[in-house]
Amino acid sequence: MRRLSVSGIIPLLTTLAFIAGFFYQDMQAGSLRRALHAAQTLPQRVSLVLQTEQDSQQGHLWPVGLYWDALSHVRTRYYQPVNEKQLTYAAIRGMLAALHDPYTRFMDPNEYRSMQEDTRGDFFGIGAQLQEKEGQIVIYRPIEGSPADKAGVKAGDVIVEVDRKPVAGMRVDEVVKKIRGPRGTKVELTLKRKGESKLLHITIVRDLITSPVAYAYMEDEKLGIGRVRLEQFNEKSDQLLVQKVRELEAKGLRALILDLRYNPGGLLNMAVDVASRFIDNGVVVLVQEKNGQITRLYAERGRALKPYPLVVLVNEWSASASEIVAGAIRDHKRGIIIGETTFGKGLVQTIFQLQDNSAVAITTAKYLTPSGYDLNRKVDAEGKEVRRGGIEPDIVVKQSEEMTDIEDRAHDLQLQKAVEYLREQLTAAQVASSR
Repeated sequence: MRRLSVSGIIPLLTTLAFIAGFFYQDMQAGSLRRALHAAQTLPQRVSLVLQTEQDSQQGHLWPVGLYWDALSHVRTRYYQPVNEKQLTYAAIRGMLAALHDPYTRFMDPNEYRSMQEDTRGDFFGIGAQLQEKEGQIVIYRPIEGSPADKAGVKAGDVIVEVDRKPVAGMRVDEVVKKIRGPRGTKVELTLKRKGESKLLHITIVRDLITSPVAYAYMEDEKLGIGRVRLEQFNEKSDQLLVQKVRELEAKGLRALILDLRYNPGGLLNMAVDVASRFIDNGVVVLVQEKNGQITRLYAERGRALKPYPLVVLVNEWSASASEIVAGAIRDHKRGIIIGETTFGKGLVQTIFQLQDNSAVAITTAKYLTPSGYDLNRKVDAEGKEVRRGGIEPDIVVKQSEEMTDIEDRAHDLQLQKAVEYLREQLTAAQVASSR
């Protein structure tokens, strides 16, 4: 049997008094439910506090015990009632913020559910894309055939209220949360429309919405130059990319522009799938984990599309999965990159679901292009950039300041350069084949 020295008796008595204090405080609350809970969790508290005492004697900081200690004082001594869940959420956010990693973050249940919907590519809502413009929340585009489209919502409409509650000063994501809801329920939008003197009140029934992350355009019908724009990498991106390419092929596609501008990224496996449509064999990306071990992710053979002459359009908002695809295409010399240097996000986040359906996204690895290039932008603890990172295009084209919308082809200098380049390639190929 283990013997206790005199020096060990005092800390033990202090610890037992501390445990008794926990139980006493819960009983004093006058709640039978709290008292029963306290009794049920007493063994865990004993173990926790004993471990805390042992670690403190060894000079270690025991996080759970320390948090419980602080929370117990706030719970019993703070002069107003407290929301312990919100305190815990704030503690987690503070802990992650101390890592100075903008990508490692906490999501409450609503935020996590919204992220899952974006990842799946479908959600319950009205089917309208929103953007913040000059301090207002504006309808960027109603999705064709969606409840918003059928109800008469138009691009350029300014959202003034949701369910008669003003949205002034809110962020786009906050307004989106108010608009989304269970299928079959109603939401009322108060809209200000250009040319209309009165506000419009439109009631819309929510339905299942599939996010149209891929768009197809024929930029030069005569030469067969087509463009597919991907807005993000969710679970549907690969199949939608193929669908849009098939649509262009039916119109005589001979050269392709893959437009990844303003694409913030998404799923790593979807980046590999999309890259496999252009690279039939070889490494797509290198993933370097905490211990330095590198895992090579390969293109899946037999999935590649017809090897059309290819241009990839990127800009400073092309990030993460967009950079994986662009980097793989560049390293394999499958196409050329046109535009501006990309964002520089070369980190992988893993999502861990917590007990109450909240979650943490934790940076668990970084990725490199197939040639081993580390594109990750680096900043110091104060947020100052110390390494630009990103993928530098083969042909750098700064965008016109007159371009204010991704659909504004007339001022889109980067798109114009891509079309010009492919025209030259197709013309040169025609000349060569005629000799």
